[in-house]
Amino acid sequence: MGGLRFWLLLGALLASGSAWADMQVVWPEGWSVSRTPEDAAADAPVIRQRGVRMAEDGSQALVMEVTRSRLAADASVNVEKVIVEMRKALQKDFLRQGFQAACSRPQAVKLGGLEGLEVRCGISRNGTEVLKQALQVALGAGAAYSLTYAAPAEHYAALAGEIESVKAGISLR
Repeated sequence: MGGLRFWLLLGALLASGSAWADMQVVWPEGWSVSRTPEDAAADAPVIRQRGVRMAEDGSQALVMEVTRSRLAADASVNVEKVIVEMRKALQKDFLRQGFQAACSRPQAVKLGGLEGLEVRCGISRNGTEVLKQALQVALGAGAAYSLTYAAPAEHYAALAGEIESVKAGISLR
C-alpha cells in the first residue's frame, strides 16, 4: 500500500503545476531545508528554498539559498546590472555591520543549467577574513533565479564538496 501512496502523491504533485517544478533543488542528507511559501503556486511572485548545514557544535556551517522571482511578460533584465547591484548591497550591508567585503568582478557561471553570472566575496573584520560568500544570478523562461551561499572562511575549503553537491542538484527552467 505504501508504494501506491507514493505514486499517487507523486502524480498529484506533478499535476499541480506548482512553481517548485520550475526550481528543483536536491539537498544532500543532513541539511535543514525551508521553503517559502511552503506550497508555492505556479504564479507565486517569489519562491525560495533555504538550506542550512549545521556544524557539530550546533552553529551554522553553511547556508545556501535559491530564489525564483517571476518576471513580467515584457520585462527586460540585464543580469550584469542585477549582480553588480546585489554585490553593492552586500558590501554596504556588511560595512554597516563593521565588516569589509571585497568582491570579484562578475564571472560567467552555470546555475541550474542556465547561463548566469557569479561574484565571490571575502568578508573581513580588522583585516581578518571571517566569511566567504558567493552570489549567482541567471535568467530562465519568465523568471530570474539567484543562488547565494556563505560559510565561515576557516571552513570554506572543507565545505567545497558540499557546495558543489548542492549546486549539482539544482535544476532551473
